[in-house]
Amino acid sequence: RIGRAAVEAGTKLQIAVYGGSALMLASNFRFATEDVDIREIGFDWPDWLSQAISAIAAENDWSATWFNDAVTFHLSPLASHDRDHVAFGTFPRRNERVGLSVFIPTARYMLALKLKSLRISDFDKGAQDMSDTAHLLKVLGLTEVEQAIEVLAEFFPKSAADAGKQRFVLK
Repeated sequence: RIGRAAVEAGTKLQIAVYGGSALMLASNFRFATEDVDIREIGFDWPDWLSQAISAIAAENDWSATWFNDAVTFHLSPLASHDRDHVAFGTFPRRNERVGLSVFIPTARYMLALKLKSLRISDFDKGAQDMSDTAHLLKVLGLTEVEQAIEVLAEFFPKSAADAGKQRFVLK
C-alpha cells in the first residue's frame, strides 16, 4: 500500500526496516511483531505517507504509531548503509513503477542491535530477544560468547566494553 501511494504521489521512498519486522522479512524464525521500526526518513513525512500509514492502521485496528522511526535513536553511527544493509524488495511488486524500496540490516548488524537492546527484565520481550539472539548466532555461525561481543564492538564499542548483561544472556 505504501509503495502504491508513493507511485500515485509521483515519488519513490527508500526505507530501512529494523527490529522484529526486519527479522520477519529476512528469516523463518520470527512470525510476529507489534510495529514496523524504520530509520528516520530525514525530512518531514509527506501528506501522502501520513495518510497511507493512518489508513492502514485504521483498516487493521493497529496503533497509530505502528510505522515509526523511534528506532533511529538506537542505531549505530558506525554502520554504513552500503556495507551493513541489504536490499529486501521493491513495492508494488506487480507494477513497473517502484514507489518503495525496503532495506534490512545484515544479520551481523542485527545481532549487534539485538545485543545492545536486550530486554531481559521484561519476561515476554526478554524471551523473544533471547530467542532472536540465539537464531542470529546460528545464522552467523557464532558459537563463542566473545565472538558475539566482537560483533557488538564493531557497531557499539562502548556497549561492548561493559557487556555484562550481554555475556550473561549469551552464556
